[in-house]
Amino acid sequence: MSSTENLDRPVIVTGSSSGIGRAVCSRLTRAGTPVISVDQNDAPEDVDVAEHFCCDLSDPAAVAKLIQDLDNQFDPANFSSLVNVAGVPGTRPASTVLEVNLLAVRSLSRALAVRFSGGASIVNIGSISGNAWQQRLDVHRSLLELDDEQIRNWWRDRGRSVGVDPYTFSKEAVIVWSMLHAGELLGTGIRCNVVSPGPVETPLLPAFREQIGDERIDWVLSHSGRAAAPDEIAEAIEWLAIGESRWVNGHHLVVDGGYTSGLLSGWVDVANAPAPKVTHVE
Repeated sequence: MSSTENLDRPVIVTGSSSGIGRAVCSRLTRAGTPVISVDQNDAPEDVDVAEHFCCDLSDPAAVAKLIQDLDNQFDPANFSSLVNVAGVPGTRPASTVLEVNLLAVRSLSRALAVRFSGGASIVNIGSISGNAWQQRLDVHRSLLELDDEQIRNWWRDRGRSVGVDPYTFSKEAVIVWSMLHAGELLGTGIRCNVVSPGPVETPLLPAFREQIGDERIDWVLSHSGRAAAPDEIAEAIEWLAIGESRWVNGHHLVVDGGYTSGLLSGWVDVANAPAPKVTHVE
């Protein structure tokens, strides 16, 4: 489905009020695509969205109400895409990180996918922090077979023993979830992909510096050249959401200026890399 076929089919964007989410809303509206924005704050400034919903995605009851409100006010079969941008850094409590970065993403994706019609697309936002998802693939696969309350209980019991901080774990999980969901959706004509940015110049970057450490962030930036502008990440998201990407499904698209390619091919020397902080906030 090309972008010209999507002009009258709205896109839902969470985390819409700032940073990457706002950039996505701006790109979509400039392209003539109606946007339904979702954020705990007000609608994105200077962006003419079709409708805005205030929703705290860390609250499961608020997520359920959002789904009901979308049902009541729109025909979800007419939506062209769900873009799950909303996320919180690891400086927030671990339970909140899990709730927003994984459980809300999964709840919205599953609830709306069964309401979408063929040709729709789901785009989730991971992070290069989740690049090591394969090291814990079996853990994530087993975890994602559980319902939300079982996952919360699992996390309370085992969150400190997974080997990485809550933010990293949540982003690994959303990468694996996106691939699994693509499999769940086979035969429906609905696609699911995930975009993993490197450091981005957004209001959250200082929190990520606090979470990971200035030395580690600066070391990553020394290999990518600079932090990304939000619109540079939004370009990739727009392509997967409404662009000519019909046969791209279950794909993990890294958008980091080349840093990850350096890790994989060896031109980034990790021997003297500053160790990242391991932030776990109760």
